[in-house]
Amino acid sequence: MEKLTMRRRYLIDGQTHDVVVTRGADGALQIDRAGRRISARAEPLPDGRHRLTIDGRDHAVWIASSADSVFVHGNATGAAEVETVDPAAADGHARAGAADALSAPMPGTVIAVHVAVGDAIVAGQPLIVIESMKLETTLIAPRDGRVRAVHFGVGSSFGLKATLVTLADA
Repeated sequence: MEKLTMRRRYLIDGQTHDVVVTRGADGALQIDRAGRRISARAEPLPDGRHRLTIDGRDHAVWIASSADSVFVHGNATGAAEVETVDPAAADGHARAGAADALSAPMPGTVIAVHVAVGDAIVAGQPLIVIESMKLETTLIAPRDGRVRAVHFGVGSSFGLKATLVTLADA
């Protein structure tokens, strides 16, 4: 098998990343982003998780996919949605409204809500804590602003990509 090289654009936690991905004959990936090269590999584990090896460091994570997104969740890494973006769409800009809606990276249950409608928030502030697959994940504000709506209360169940919190400009 020869090397396969692809240019990709990904949206991760509201930020756009342009990368060049090269898959080697052994299945390993070389990811070049902004002059930095990262080596990566994913292998399934017997318990349903995957061993994600990045630059020689192993991480046990859950991986789920849906349409153009991959959801990665691990105890040490937290949760992230990696969405493949069509570079031709929106002239290279992230999806409209991406920073206004905080979506569920996987189905689960709300176990804590740290904000209320109208609250001023800052980027990185914890907004809501969810539980999915027996793992707790704190979802944080992607930007400064105000809370426009909290769509689920403590104990409520939600589905994949459900909007949990909606933000407004400050």
